[in-house]
Amino acid sequence: VATVRRALELGVRYFDTSPLYGKGVSQAILGTALLDRDEDFLLATKLGHYTTLAHFRSVDAIRAQLDENLQLLRRDRVNVLQIHEADWHRWWSEEPCDDYPLQDRVDYNFPDAPVMRVLAEAKEQGRCDAFGITGNTAAGTARVLQDVDVDTYLLAMSYNPVERPAKKQALPLAQKKQVATILGGVLNAGNLAERNDKWFVSPPEWMTPEIEGPLKGLYQLASDTGLSLVALALRFVMADPAVTIVLLGCETPEHVEQNVEAASAGPLPADLHQAIEDLV
Repeated sequence: VATVRRALELGVRYFDTSPLYGKGVSQAILGTALLDRDEDFLLATKLGHYTTLAHFRSVDAIRAQLDENLQLLRRDRVNVLQIHEADWHRWWSEEPCDDYPLQDRVDYNFPDAPVMRVLAEAKEQGRCDAFGITGNTAAGTARVLQDVDVDTYLLAMSYNPVERPAKKQALPLAQKKQVATILGGVLNAGNLAERNDKWFVSPPEWMTPEIEGPLKGLYQLASDTGLSLVALALRFVMADPAVTIVLLGCETPEHVEQNVEAASAGPLPADLHQAIEDLV
């Protein structure tokens, strides 16, 4: 609660949550922290991550979750309502599938899915101002975005200083459709927040050979400039005109302060920005 309220004090005005985050507690925390505040903030939450497979295709189950979300958030409406992991097969088809991602062999009918009906209904009823999709894969979410009309598009884990699949298709498509683009995971789930040279000796699963070289280059830029990795990453992605909002997860008020200080410095100098571009 203190972290959220410190963000408000420092001018942060967009908050994103989900039934999944914080093992389910995130919405309750935001509901408490944002209650009766005078600031003109925007609040976004999500639908999804059901433990019962059939609920992804059930209008009643999705509606019930929306009711619960609003109860935990202690309000009767949110600004943005989103599909959590719209690049999952289970949202769009009842065809059995052991895997999560969208399947190349399946011809999905995205606009007529139950979740899309609930989103449109919620907006019509005034329970949200806007609705959109989210996901962690640029190609999968772009496939959905191509066929649905939404207001927002949240793409995570796909755009940072060392890898940028979002720029190939996803962001240009969002711009073409005039959809507000929200970036998450720009620190790669925290992996880009602090230097860790041990990863070059014993690479974690996420550090492919394609990432290793750019990561070494990023570390060198941080050493040469004296800027933190967080500042380099945040100031790099926020300079992209295709990006509307950048989301950062914060555990403490101090994290918020560091992020706001970095963002307040504005985009990187042109030569440093280009050096990061050239890493990939």
